[in-house]
Amino acid sequence: MSQSGFNRDTCKPSGQAKGWRAFAKTRALAATAALVLSAVGTGSVLAAPAAQAATDLPGMHQSGITVQAPPPRAFGDWSMWLGSLNLDGAGGGPTAFCFDVGIPAGPAGSGAVGSLGNPQLNYAIQKYQGDPANHAALAYLAHELADPRFNVPWNGIGAPYPNLRDSSDPQMPGVRARAAAMLADAQANSGPYSTQPKLSMDANGRGGTITSTELVSAAGNKLSGFSARAVLNGPAVWAGTNSQAVSLHTGDQLGFAATGNGTVSVTLTIDAPGVSATTYSVKGFQNLLVAGGAQPVAGTSADAKVIFDFQPEATSTAPRFVEGGQPLVDVLHVKTSTGKANDWAFASGSNVPARFNIDWYYSPLKLAPTAKIPAAVVKVASGTGTATEPGDITVTADKAADKPGYYYPVARFSKAAQPAELRQYFRADWTAGFNDPNEETIQKYQPEVVTKASAIENGKVYDVITVTGNEPGKELSVTTDLVLTSAVPIAGGTDTAPADAEVISTTTTKVSGNGEFKTAPVEVPWEKIVAGKWAKGLKANLYFSEKIDGTESTKPWDGKELLPNETVPVEKPSIVTKASASGVVPLVAHDIGIVSGTIPSGTGIKVTTKVSQYKFDDSTDGSAQAVCASPAWTSTEQDVTTAGEITYPSHTIAHKGTYGYVEELTLTIDKGPGKKPFTAQLHKGNCGEKNETGIAFPEAVTVTPGKPVLMVNAGFAPTTGTAEEAGPSIPLLITGAISFALALLAGAGLFYRKRFADRGVDAAKVHAEEQ
Repeated sequence: MSQSGFNRDTCKPSGQAKGWRAFAKTRALAATAALVLSAVGTGSVLAAPAAQAATDLPGMHQSGITVQAPPPRAFGDWSMWLGSLNLDGAGGGPTAFCFDVGIPAGPAGSGAVGSLGNPQLNYAIQKYQGDPANHAALAYLAHELADPRFNVPWNGIGAPYPNLRDSSDPQMPGVRARAAAMLADAQANSGPYSTQPKLSMDANGRGGTITSTELVSAAGNKLSGFSARAVLNGPAVWAGTNSQAVSLHTGDQLGFAATGNGTVSVTLTIDAPGVSATTYSVKGFQNLLVAGGAQPVAGTSADAKVIFDFQPEATSTAPRFVEGGQPLVDVLHVKTSTGKANDWAFASGSNVPARFNIDWYYSPLKLAPTAKIPAAVVKVASGTGTATEPGDITVTADKAADKPGYYYPVARFSKAAQPAELRQYFRADWTAGFNDPNEETIQKYQPEVVTKASAIENGKVYDVITVTGNEPGKELSVTTDLVLTSAVPIAGGTDTAPADAEVISTTTTKVSGNGEFKTAPVEVPWEKIVAGKWAKGLKANLYFSEKIDGTESTKPWDGKELLPNETVPVEKPSIVTKASASGVVPLVAHDIGIVSGTIPSGTGIKVTTKVSQYKFDDSTDGSAQAVCASPAWTSTEQDVTTAGEITYPSHTIAHKGTYGYVEELTLTIDKGPGKKPFTAQLHKGNCGEKNETGIAFPEAVTVTPGKPVLMVNAGFAPTTGTAEEAGPSIPLLITGAISFALALLAGAGLFYRKRFADRGVDAAKVHAEEQ
């Protein structure tokens, strides 16, 4: 295809029309020029000889050069303006060129006097006049192609005229070369023009493309870049429009789509360069030449057969999650089976509406994608949406989500579901796959946990958790914190942990689905309990607190704090003892301890007890004062592994007097090789408790009434003990009168004593009540 410089919209100097787009403007300017010629001033394109230069047309000179062009046998300095003229003088009218040097002006008055039917000259002026640098060569070409005297030198008869053909002016070789190049271009690409568009059909007959839209020159070259208009004849529209007419440029190829069955052709009309210039007569001077405007060139393609049915399809995107009671929604991304927007058919000037149906299916479990709907799912909702073009439509179901699980929308297009008068436009039915990408909506499950803490077993505790509300078969991680606190359990629990809460351990339990599960056992922090709670007179409670992290299909859950069922009270142990009966020396005596509270246990944990006997004095009448200095006898250590009764070893009292027992409870924690064990005294009885006091008589005696009672001594005479009691020691006073002798004679010599750990000053009241 020969373009020969036909680049669209190039070479536009300031103030000039742009390339081939100037054709229509040139035609308008030519018409305008006819109205302004009467205002053109006097002067001449030709000044001969130089002495007459003042009679030239300097106000009309536009772009060009002055050359020496003497006629043969002429005398003097002949010169000639070789370039463009402005018909409006300095006002900026149409660009004109002189072409008939020496010919007198036309009829009286000024205006268009005819046309010059030279397509090549008109082509050259129209194409190249936008650049003033071309104007000298264009003027030369105008004389060469249209001046009848160009090849006829002056023969010396009549008035002389200049001779451009034979001018030896040094500027002329360049002008002639440029004019020759323009002429070669014009010979290849000038009119008369023609066009013959063609239709190239798609294989499916649904549409096609217009081709061969170029402008064809007289020499057969194809030219692009000219403004044109294409009109479809028959049941079709241009791609992406609802129109049968569209603007384009020669060389463009546009697609079209059928809107019905039948034949289609296209008529192409091109704004081609004119093939004839317009001549003007300027009063008193030579005739001038202005390029003719654009001329329409039209052509119509051969007929092509088209069909118009199409296949609506869609992908879709459902919201990933939905809450119970919220509507089920699906967004259809509608398209045609080919993916081309122009495949959508038109009917009566509008796009054909295509109705899609969507059904939602429910499953309690996640399902894999399949081509067909599984038999196990249940249809729970439906909805419809209508598309009139490719794009997105939102479809809302007629029912809301009502239970946790998985909802799968499946879209369908059915010809039978379309209005009868529109079914002809659709090719076939279409159904999406089950669980296509982005087609799964989840209403999350809400798992919950009910728990019950175990008792302490071998120094460890665990939690039994019952999971409900979980997705069937779903594996969850239940995180359990074991917390130490002095706070007491609260019915219903609390949302926040108590101020002194200390997390002892955190365990994770994997659970699958619903059911009962056991957490990993956790060792009881005996040292923290003994030193941090009991030693300070505080209560100690261990409780479990669970939480579950959310997953894609399950919501998170966070349990309460201080729930009674999740709390394990750890009571400070204590001993209530009873001494054996008083009697006559030698008296075989012993002490029996009743242990209560929580006995520490576990690997490396040892709890022992012993009892010491102290002689207060030799009195046997109940007047002895309780003084516990150096023990008269101390038992061996007895292991304590559980609450209950302990019988300390027996021993023989050989001397008369009043004796009292004091029991002790000690904890030892082995912390491993090379580490000092942790020891603590968990309990030590008071000196002189009545149930722990006995009298060894030398013989039977009568007790005198009114003797002073024993004073219970919470303290002891200085000893060398190494372990402190894990709790406060408060003096206790026993009030009231006791007649030991009467009691002994009545055969009642067995007394009891109770020790309540961590009761503080309340202990005084307890002992008073015992009296």
